[in-house]
Amino acid sequence: MGYSATISLLLCAPPWILGTATSFFVARHSDATGDRFWHITGPLLVGIVGFIIAISTMNTAIRYLSLFFMTQASVAYVIFLTWVLNTFSQTRSKRAAAIALITSTATFGNMGSSYFWPSSWGPSYVNSYILCILTSVISIAMCWTFRQHLSRRNQAAEAQEQALGLPKGFRYLL
Repeated sequence: MGYSATISLLLCAPPWILGTATSFFVARHSDATGDRFWHITGPLLVGIVGFIIAISTMNTAIRYLSLFFMTQASVAYVIFLTWVLNTFSQTRSKRAAAIALITSTATFGNMGSSYFWPSSWGPSYVNSYILCILTSVISIAMCWTFRQHLSRRNQAAEAQEQALGLPKGFRYLL
């Protein structure tokens, strides 16, 4: 952004402070409503808006403002991990293995994303932002597919309970 390294690092803090505060609010609201999909999709869409703003201008102030939008995309990971925890109603060992697999996969994404920003794409980094938009859209599509799968499982459980005259049991959060 044209500032010294120290000032640039200090300027990075406010967007992430807002992202952290937002993650607490969104997580509590997600728990209160029992919804996961829209609480993942919402922050990802806000992040996409930030990426689009950054693509559309080279104005330093506006690009700095876009960082506040971009950091909201990280909120989705917190909610997704909660969704996974609520979805696996298996034994503790199976649940732990699933969480380890998901966390490991997410770490691979973090390692790979550092290569989204080669200096040859700068200073606008349009290609980098397009990759961020693409990965966010893929995440939304995958979560929608997961939501549809869980919805079908809920419908099947309800049909089985009605057929057997059982009380309402476990339901997946959508």
